[in-house]
Amino acid sequence: MIKIKFFGKFREFVGKPLIELNCSECRIIDILKRIIVDDKALLDIVLEGNKIRKSVRILVNGVDIRKLDGLDTAVKDGDSILIGPPLSAGGMVDITAKPFSFRLAEAEGIIHLRKQTIELIKSGKVEKGDVFEAVKIAAINAVKSTPHILAYCHPIKITNVKVLTVVQDDSVKVNVIVKSIEQTGVEMEALTGVMAGLLTIWDMVKKYEKDESGNYPDTWISNVRVIRKEKLDIK
Repeated sequence: MIKIKFFGKFREFVGKPLIELNCSECRIIDILKRIIVDDKALLDIVLEGNKIRKSVRILVNGVDIRKLDGLDTAVKDGDSILIGPPLSAGGMVDITAKPFSFRLAEAEGIIHLRKQTIELIKSGKVEKGDVFEAVKIAAINAVKSTPHILAYCHPIKITNVKVLTVVQDDSVKVNVIVKSIEQTGVEMEALTGVMAGLLTIWDMVKKYEKDESGNYPDTWISNVRVIRKEKLDIK
């Protein structure tokens, strides 16, 4: 049995995510001839002239058939074929030619908590430990790890991170300032640091925020935003 999986617009076009065909060994071109969509062979849909359309990607066990034998690629029982659009042509922006500049970004966010939880934080009685210190460590680590979290974010040299945690009546605000001398801005790093800090708070106080069913009706994160950006050219 050969599995033909569809993704992207092809899944909608074919009307199903998967077709299975009995074929001990056959070519891709023969399989595409056998799959009929709206009285038309799938082969005619993926071809432009006698070549595969640029807007079509066909993989056999994870390998593009353009790197194999094209439409003559042989498949056998147990193989998997994926048919869909190509991967995005986007990705990391090329900043090679950009000059280095001083960069600063400041972001903030708020986590809303029960008042009794706020009192535990203020008095240092949270069982998991010092909330403020944990937030600082988590935020700094997140800032430095941003390119590992956000796929297209550039790995850059961070020169400074400041983390400020402010306890309010029914919430805690986390503020993160990131500095760098780089070719691109650091707002994503600041936002990532804020989110890591807020989630650290949630993790440390979840014991006190859960209701009887284990849910969090009084806990939520809001107003995560960039509040300041600076750029200064270096001559």
